[in-house]
Amino acid sequence: MKALTFQAEGVVKVTDVPKPGIKGAGEALVKVTLGAVCGSDLHILHGHTPINQGAVLGHEFVGVVEDVGAEVKRFKPGDRVVSSFFTSCGHCALCRKGWFNQCVDKATFGHGEYFGDLGGGQAEYVVVPLADHSMEPIPAGMTDEQAIFVGDILATGFFGAERAEIRPGDVVAVVGAGPVGLMATMCAQLFGPARIYVVDMVDSRLETAQELGGIPINASLVHPVEAIQGHTGGIGADSSIECVGLLSAVDTAIQSVRGGGTISMVGVPSAVIGDFPYLTMWMKSLTFRAGWCNVQAYMRPLLDLIAAGRIKPDAIISHRMRLEEAEEAYRLFDAREATKIVLKP
Repeated sequence: MKALTFQAEGVVKVTDVPKPGIKGAGEALVKVTLGAVCGSDLHILHGHTPINQGAVLGHEFVGVVEDVGAEVKRFKPGDRVVSSFFTSCGHCALCRKGWFNQCVDKATFGHGEYFGDLGGGQAEYVVVPLADHSMEPIPAGMTDEQAIFVGDILATGFFGAERAEIRPGDVVAVVGAGPVGLMATMCAQLFGPARIYVVDMVDSRLETAQELGGIPINASLVHPVEAIQGHTGGIGADSSIECVGLLSAVDTAIQSVRGGGTISMVGVPSAVIGDFPYLTMWMKSLTFRAGWCNVQAYMRPLLDLIAAGRIKPDAIISHRMRLEEAEEAYRLFDAREATKIVLKP
């Protein structure tokens, strides 16, 4: 089958690899009908995430079930499904507490042998372990483009907004208008804020954020913290959602909020260790929350919200390309010439 594989730092390539097959009773073989390029893929591209040469990439995908193991109960061949970007068992101690992102059997798609050795979704086929708890059926009438982001960036945006403790009438600052930031902008509105300021330096992304209901702040033209304070009588936002992971962006998210406010960080950290403003956090009585998304908790509700027309995640898609064009897709996305790219095998 055709698949995008990691070759070396800065180099990915579409190659022929063996078609995967079911090996475990809880697995499902999925024929991919749509994949996507994610910001986390760029971490791999640039060598920030360890991965073995030849690993199949991609962790955002939807498809049709082609085969299932004997213990799979929720799915059968022919079902259209969307997968979380990581697997969870649903029955370990942490899953029972509702923290599926901490599952003892968690593995991540498209991240190679160091993160569970699962194949990726930027391919024609992918095997999904722990299928009953790692996938959701796509509602009838919903398109692949509407459903695909439920398994990663849409869930992450909602997770970030929920943990920001947004209340009706609040002012929210979203730091970063990449795909996750745009999803956070979209989802934050479900909680009833009065205003959402969106900080970035890429005009096209800020334009999309404005179309989604955000108020753009171009950090290359103004100091974002000063701008937010200026719009709030010098107080600051009630909460912020950090969607980049750079230490400078985290600092902006912290400095943007008022005393007693909440910072919700969902951006993948760019550093293992960094300075943290402990005194500022203490003096301002701030709440800081961070972590990668607890996807399985949100997939079904988000699919229902999409079906009801409350959110339209496919609005952020800027490029539709073939899997054979994946190398060019990575170049475009890395150069910030694309907001979100989907790949059709």
